[in-house]
Amino acid sequence: MQIFGYEPNVDYPAYDKIPSGLTFRCADRQPGYYADIETRCQVWHWCLPTGYMFSFLCPNGTVFNQAYRVCDWWTNVNCPESEAMYSINDDLYRDVEGNLIVG
Repeated sequence: MQIFGYEPNVDYPAYDKIPSGLTFRCADRQPGYYADIETRCQVWHWCLPTGYMFSFLCPNGTVFNQAYRVCDWWTNVNCPESEAMYSINDDLYRDVEGNLIVG
């Protein structure tokens, strides 16, 4: 996908498949959704409670928005700041009052 005025793989990532050899791992992470900084956030990972990981590729022109946990236009996302927002996954395990769901 070409975005007028911008160059793919320069201004924004434009992978056609998930690159092999990525270093992101789910070990020692809580279950949730994680932007992959190494791919400039075009790849995101779903970490399960078992530690197993599924990886996904956002369409070209979009990257994973860690704040909202969706693929979003690359201009809306500051990928380098995504890692600082990994803790947003905490809210997946809280009720509407903010209490931790146990069990």
